[in-house]
Amino acid sequence: MTQNFDVFAKRKGQSAIEYLMTYGWMLLVVAIVGGAIFATVQGQCTTSTSGFSTSDVRVADFATTSSGELAFELRNAAANPVNVTDISVEGNSGAITEAVIPVGSSSTFSTSIGATSVDGCNDFDLSISYDVEDGIGDQVVNGTMTDSISLN
Repeated sequence: MTQNFDVFAKRKGQSAIEYLMTYGWMLLVVAIVGGAIFATVQGQCTTSTSGFSTSDVRVADFATTSSGELAFELRNAAANPVNVTDISVEGNSGAITEAVIPVGSSSTFSTSIGATSVDGCNDFDLSISYDVEDGIGDQVVNGTMTDSISLN
């Protein structure tokens, strides 16, 4: 009986190394898979806007229409209705139909600014001109929009 325990006592070092090697290979595989997932996800562009969070007119959403033009969903955060008079991207003014946005509501504006989808992210300067009814007129809010598009 004592001899059997001596055999196991001598193999403790080998067992510990086998244990560490098994977990070492597992950690290596997890690191490779994690790196592959990170490399795949990192290349995607997140559509976003910035610089409009404290203004009377906020960009709720934007997209490229089926005809290849930019469209914006604008929300009125002012205490009075606002009349959007112009939307320009990188200095290119898009012909829009002026419209009054009621308090707390959103409206969609299609522009004549052409855009096509591309790989990678691009940042664009966005300016929105508007008038507040019974308030200050000719106001402009500036911000940035990010998307995987190129302007035509």
